[in-house]
Amino acid sequence: MNAMTDLSMVTLKMVISLAIVLAIIWGLYRAAKKNLPGVQNSGNGKMMRVVEHQYLGIKKTITMVQIPGAILVLGVSSDRVNLLTQIDDPAVINGITSRLDSQRSILNFKDQLQRLTRSKRGGLHAERGEKAAD
Repeated sequence: MNAMTDLSMVTLKMVISLAIVLAIIWGLYRAAKKNLPGVQNSGNGKMMRVVEHQYLGIKKTITMVQIPGAILVLGVSSDRVNLLTQIDDPAVINGITSRLDSQRSILNFKDQLQRLTRSKRGGLHAERGEKAAD
């Protein structure tokens, strides 16, 4: 009976120690996310975004990546990534991003699909005399 008590005490100590270590790691993560500039993200949760990409062939693309203050034009293949050019001019960056954002707002598939399915569901429910639920 004494061996069973010792085993349960060792197990309890191990679980408590693990909980303390995990709490310390979680606290350090939260503090780093809050206080370190490299860990913080912009408002939408991302410091960089793919603005556009164009496929050239099998496993070959040209990709425009926006980072704070610049747009990088990258050549991407299956085994390497090359910097083709860097766009630093704020007027050019604003022109590119605003043009592409306006195109994306028009061509956003998810929004169009939701709008179409919502109208179809409304139409089906209206035919049955029921109220459409979102």
